Amino acid sequence: MIVIDAEYVPHMDLNLNGNPLSEAIQVCLDRNVFVNEVISKPNIQANFWSLPPFYQMTQLRQLTDVHQPLPQTWLMYHKIMSLVLHSYVKRDPFSPQMVRLKAKLAEQMRQDKVKFTHPVGLTTAPSVLVAGDSGTGKTTVIRTIQSRIPQVIHHCSYKGKHFANNQLVWVSFDLPPTGSAKAMAVNFFHAVDAALGTDYAEEWSARDRESVDKHLTAMQIVALEHNLGMVHVDELQFMLAYSKNSNSPNLQILEALFNKIGVPIFQSCTAEGVDVFKALPNGDYRVGTDTTTVRRMLNDREYRLSNHELSSTYFSELFDTLFPKALVHPATPLIVRDSFKAKFHKLTCGLPAIMIRLASLHHETFVNLLDSSSSNDGYHTYHEGLLEMVYRNQFSLIDPALARYRRGDKSGYEKSIRTESNKAAYSNKEVVEERKKVPRKKATVVKTEFPENQNLMLGVDSLLSKGEFLQGLEDDDNA
Repeated sequence: MIVIDAEYVPHMDLNLNGNPLSEAIQVCLDRNVFVNEVISKPNIQANFWSLPPFYQMTQLRQLTDVHQPLPQTWLMYHKIMSLVLHSYVKRDPFSPQMVRLKAKLAEQMRQDKVKFTHPVGLTTAPSVLVAGDSGTGKTTVIRTIQSRIPQVIHHCSYKGKHFANNQLVWVSFDLPPTGSAKAMAVNFFHAVDAALGTDYAEEWSARDRESVDKHLTAMQIVALEHNLGMVHVDELQFMLAYSKNSNSPNLQILEALFNKIGVPIFQSCTAEGVDVFKALPNGDYRVGTDTTTVRRMLNDREYRLSNHELSSTYFSELFDTLFPKALVHPATPLIVRDSFKAKFHKLTCGLPAIMIRLASLHHETFVNLLDSSSSNDGYHTYHEGLLEMVYRNQFSLIDPALARYRRGDKSGYEKSIRTESNKAAYSNKEVVEERKKVPRKKATVVKTEFPENQNLMLGVDSLLSKGEFLQGLEDDDNA
């Protein structure tokens, strides 16, 4: 829990002043300053190749923390900050309207007469949607931006008025895969507790027998009490599985929970999850009973994130970050760099999450090979055969999904990703069965040239036949 004390600084937009909630928030106006704050590049020493192998490995750990801001990051930061500040204009904590709303909800809870409805008096707040395939960085970009915004601001007084409050500027939580509204409430309370050090989740987990209406009203009370500035609701695609359950969270409930009390919503989901906002048939409860909810829950900007092409600036920048000059072995022929880069793109599909993991494992494997052999056996940093072998050995669980992605079957990719994410591990037999689901011209076997001790070092499944690896790519695959 990180809490900062409020410092009130007027904004250039005079409409944002005269309110402790908005004056306590400062905005970065310099793009270069902001980008430098969120970018994370490895600090690889110039003498990397002369370090003992152990310290080479500790240097490589930096790659797992690499972050290259997406092109939309700066504009999304401004979007979030403008929505938060504008929402506070309409939610002055000293206004009679806000005082009455808080008192009304608290009194209903005390009298045990809770019926969750749309609060009256506030207009609908903005709703933004961020959609993209798994691995494109949609959740990361939102939470990276949030990391540059103070989450909790402590107030004591404002212009001589008593104002003791811990202002919760933003909170981020996931929808539950189970479709339980109470589980959604507990997820929200866990996120609030992590920020404020409160125990709302423990309290409402113990009150599981209380009605759904009470849980949802408690969420509103907490949001109002701590002057929540913005809520990020992740995994919206889970609603696709809620369609036959009238008690599950839906768009109408989310709107009533937050938008109707003036709190802007940032929603994020997979590309498939956008179907939640499409026209739905009668009896489908993902929207609720009011079809105008869809329009209101998409009343602001929609951001679409995708994988990155080989020729894109972003892919090149992230590739250069993952393969800095200091990590390129002196024996590496630089003439093969472009070919290696193309192979790297094909294997990772231009997905940032996959790029970071494959690059990290590739460098690690190469360092281990050099340490375990008196010669490098012809391997080098830009060795395509080594890169592909690392991919086959370490990405066998996710390869069926990526193979679908390369063929343009993004729906199949997402389904495969969700299936695999629910399993702690796959047996070798299950890996083979997953691969059978991916159509291919002809199954082939790749022979390894690594000696047995190096197979173990590379993490090859011992259940596989000696020297054999499953083929996960085809010559005509296109990312």
